[in-house]
Amino acid sequence: MWAAKSVVPVVVARLGLHTVLVPRGLSAVGAPYDDAAMMCAARPVPLRVAPALGFWVIDDRAVLTVYGTDWRRTIRWVIWDPELGMLRPPGVQIATPDQVVRAAGGGVTSELIEILAERHHPPQRLLSAVVSLLGLPGADVLLTPEVVQGWSKATRHEPEARQVDIFEDAVKDAVALRRELGISQ
Repeated sequence: MWAAKSVVPVVVARLGLHTVLVPRGLSAVGAPYDDAAMMCAARPVPLRVAPALGFWVIDDRAVLTVYGTDWRRTIRWVIWDPELGMLRPPGVQIATPDQVVRAAGGGVTSELIEILAERHHPPQRLLSAVVSLLGLPGADVLLTPEVVQGWSKATRHEPEARQVDIFEDAVKDAVALRRELGISQ
């Protein structure tokens, strides 16, 4: 199972037709990979589970990750700041509101655009509203993550030492290759 191979402790539960994954602790690897939400958000989703959406709070911003069925493991992002609204960081594939609605299988694009145009809300509240608009389960998790503990048939997965070692080895190899090629960090 994809979730069991994470370096982040997670709770996984089936809610109707959907599977919900919630980080429930710190990443088992060191900085700069110690942010559990960022690690989960940036982790590729297997094509067999696409379409998939992720709803994260990272650096006090609302972040949606979007995987379509036709993008070949390309992650698309929606990044929203409470003061600035929608952001378009360079080097990031941006998901359109229509792509978000299609991946969710429900919702109204114009209503999603209205929600994302709002400002001065806590990111958790904005994400919860988006989840509700899209007709997906788990909107309450964004406001009170501990609610997952009470879900029936929820399964907690702790990082395995082997997965942590594999991740750390991959990072070391990538750093060594970048140094060898003279690519700046």
